Amino acid sequence: MGKATEGILGPVKGKVGNLVWYTMYGKNVIRMAPSKRRGEKTEKEKNNTGKFAKVQAFMKPISAFLKLGFKDYGTKTGGYRAAVSYALNHAVTGEYPNQQINPELVRISGGDLHVPVFSEALMDENYLLRFSWSTEISTKGSRYDQAMLLAYALADENNVSADIAGVTTGVLRKAGTDVLQLSPAGTDLDYHVYLGFLAQDRSCQSHSVYLGKVFVPKR
Repeated sequence: MGKATEGILGPVKGKVGNLVWYTMYGKNVIRMAPSKRRGEKTEKEKNNTGKFAKVQAFMKPISAFLKLGFKDYGTKTGGYRAAVSYALNHAVTGEYPNQQINPELVRISGGDLHVPVFSEALMDENYLLRFSWSTEISTKGSRYDQAMLLAYALADENNVSADIAGVTTGVLRKAGTDVLQLSPAGTDLDYHVYLGFLAQDRSCQSHSVYLGKVFVPKR
């Protein structure tokens, strides 16, 4: 049932007949109500549904990180939806029912900010993950951009999250190095490692760089 929440002349929310009224990006939108499905899904539909499920499972545990990492980039609203959209188009391999996320192809940030020519992540003593990068800048970067660091371990092939370590506002670009503390768990963990940068004025971000995997043995 539709409701006129702001009076008879105001916007309607809900279902009226075969129309659904709702608000998107501050505007009133009307669409046809979905009809009841009949018959089996097509192979294309199964493929699309499977892709979306895989991407959602991978992305949801780091949604807060992605909200800033893709802020105002990739889609009209940016943020989490933009990160999901990019992964759907670039990071899923295989066909239903054997689809997988390739972490190397995932981005945890997106934008036009300068990406360092060189970057790496290596494990120091006591499971301290040290990031290093070259400190050159371009017209789309500043010495005062901040590093975005993420180490993401999956529990199994279904993209269940096992552990996450990350910071969205790390040291300044000019420092050339920053660290994340990792901790052993009850099982061996492989962390997928990413690096990105956030502008000093928070106006934009860089594309992230995948720096490979680091192994942390069980305690």
